[in-house]
Amino acid sequence: MTRSQFSLSVGATDKWVENTGRLLGRRFKLSLEESVWLGLVRTLNQDLEIPLTKAATLADEALGIHGDGPVVVGRSDQNAVGISIDMPRYRSSHAASTSAALALGGPRRRGRQSVRSKGKSDAIDKARRYGVDIDLLREGLKLSRTERLEQLDANAQFIRSIRKVKGA
Repeated sequence: MTRSQFSLSVGATDKWVENTGRLLGRRFKLSLEESVWLGLVRTLNQDLEIPLTKAATLADEALGIHGDGPVVVGRSDQNAVGISIDMPRYRSSHAASTSAALALGGPRRRGRQSVRSKGKSDAIDKARRYGVDIDLLREGLKLSRTERLEQLDANAQFIRSIRKVKGA
């Protein structure tokens, strides 16, 4: 997972993730488990306005409780007050945000080209060898939609006129 994907999965900006790691004295592994934990910390901190260190403690407590339903964390001494977290719902929404983060991917990373980007250039080379005029396609993409439609209409009219001559 890239840093941008990790941040999207958590539901925060890259800067928030970086600052939170610094404030909590943690280095995040950019893994799924870390994103689940940090996403819960972010929710408790940002949505419920719980201080960051207390939110981290509550997230540890919530993720340490095993069960398939809501969990109650941060109980008072007499168990009269606590924070209820619907863990199945949280995990479901986190899975959706992680899926979106992995699909969207964030900005490209520097370094060696990925196999996918090499595949694009191979496809363009294959099309060029097959006889496709790549430069003509690129020039066509510079035109506005209206200009492309006008060009398409003109080409269709030209083909219709050729067919009339051929049939006569």
